[in-house]
Amino acid sequence: MKTLTLILTLFCLSSPYLYSQSLDGGPNRDEIQLQKLTLISDLKSLAVEIPKIEGPLARALAATAIADAVWTLDRDWAKTLLREAYKLTYPPEDERIKSSPKPVGAQPQPPTENDRARNEVRSRILNVAGRDKTFADQLMRESSEYVSNYDQQLIYSNLARGALDRDNREAAIPLIQQTIEADPTQITFIDLVNDLAIKDRAAADRLLLQCIDNLRALQLSSQNAGRTYFSLMSLVFPNSIFPDPNKRIPNPGPAVMRSYVSYVIESLASLEQREPGSIKFNRSVLLSAWLPLKAHAPELTRAFLQLEAASRRAGQDSSLPTQSYEETDKEKYRKKASDALSNNQPDDNAINSAISRDDFETARRLVDKLQDGERKSQFMERLNIKEAISLTAKGDLLAAQSLAERLTKATSFLQVYPLIVRAYVASKDQAGATASIHRAMKQIKSADTKPFELPAGIPVSVVRSGQEFDPVLLSLSRLAKAVLPIDGLLAAEVVDELVGVANRSEIDTKQGQTGFDTDVFCELAAKDEVRARSAAEGFQDHLRRIVALAAIYQWKAKELEQSHNKTVKVGLT
Repeated sequence: MKTLTLILTLFCLSSPYLYSQSLDGGPNRDEIQLQKLTLISDLKSLAVEIPKIEGPLARALAATAIADAVWTLDRDWAKTLLREAYKLTYPPEDERIKSSPKPVGAQPQPPTENDRARNEVRSRILNVAGRDKTFADQLMRESSEYVSNYDQQLIYSNLARGALDRDNREAAIPLIQQTIEADPTQITFIDLVNDLAIKDRAAADRLLLQCIDNLRALQLSSQNAGRTYFSLMSLVFPNSIFPDPNKRIPNPGPAVMRSYVSYVIESLASLEQREPGSIKFNRSVLLSAWLPLKAHAPELTRAFLQLEAASRRAGQDSSLPTQSYEETDKEKYRKKASDALSNNQPDDNAINSAISRDDFETARRLVDKLQDGERKSQFMERLNIKEAISLTAKGDLLAAQSLAERLTKATSFLQVYPLIVRAYVASKDQAGATASIHRAMKQIKSADTKPFELPAGIPVSVVRSGQEFDPVLLSLSRLAKAVLPIDGLLAAEVVDELVGVANRSEIDTKQGQTGFDTDVFCELAAKDEVRARSAAEGFQDHLRRIVALAAIYQWKAKELEQSHNKTVKVGLT
């Protein structure tokens, strides 16, 4: 009430100035200040609703959304909200007692639903707090006894991924560095370093050298050696292990190759001393160092040959590699594909390998050999997804659309249709974008929402349940964002549909999950604030309503900040 009285008083006192204009025709400073006060009041009213939300993670996400909007308006309040939100992500005391700290190098446990929810909310909090690095680092230090080393690594990894996706290398590199420092034996940073290498090979090499230096300080065992060497080889030979034809990664420089060779020899020799016979199980790792050794570290030849002799099994081929790791990998694939084509029942690995390499002709021939049924349908769905994505990247949108129309799973639409729409928008083809949106909406209504069946040996816990993930809801938010630049009215219609689906969704918002990209409301507000607010008010769930309105207020705050900067600039001139 006091806040409202203050605003009304300011309104009356400043009424002679409210309709005056700055020199460039925009709002003057007094008007901007009054609008800021009004916006802060709106956000405080929204914050009053937080205690009504069920679940600590949901309350944490709501507080973070408000902090994001108020960051440029009231920095101290924003930080208070974020600090309290981060505390809400701490696991309860009984859970902390049960889970003992795991040392660096330990086998990671599959994340539970609670683990995923906490880490996603924490990442969101730190993404906002990261605008003030000192403050973000302080939050991480304060939480060190409540957040495991592996969870911290996942948080750094998520933040680094977001920074890379925004092409913010300056922010991404130190985050990747922290991910490596947390535990260099894990696989969480492989794609981050390799994606960075496409844009900045020198920076990626510095991270790779740091990774190897950190590994030297660890003592490997048979429990973590396989995972560690796999991670390292994926970085040193980036186009050889699960290569992506659409993402050619420059190979590391000589300094990395020398460091890799010396580390492989030293670590395998040390492991063999502690666990006699282990070298025979790691022969392929040792042989991967031979050609880099010849090119960059010939002085280590003697040490290598001693280990190579010890690594041989009876009757095993003792010849050394003559082809690069990448050439060897391609040769193995050609043989595997040939064998599979001559087999009436090709194995799953052969089909997956062909799909991952964009060898669509081979993949289709292999899938055609399978008996009709769920297995064949799933492979065909995966194949159509991958080929549609490839065709979209090449600009063949009609062919991509044709394959998209064969998809049946909601998770498939999520991967394909937003890409196609964005491609139409990029080429300023409104008719194509509109037709694609309408087709996607029609297919989504009859979509199969069940996830793909997991390969043998993969724990079911890694798959998000319907209470965590709704592919229809997420697809709608991304379709709306994709078409917004070219058709705001159509985007608003998609958002209206999103609200209806959200009100029927199984997602457990108590876990801090809204099910959709909330920034769609920020982007829609820039085009049509009235429609954005109307849609946000349509949510039946408290959390979704708060984060959607906060996203609209965030857009307003950005607009006010830009107006303020503009008036300051005009005043200086």
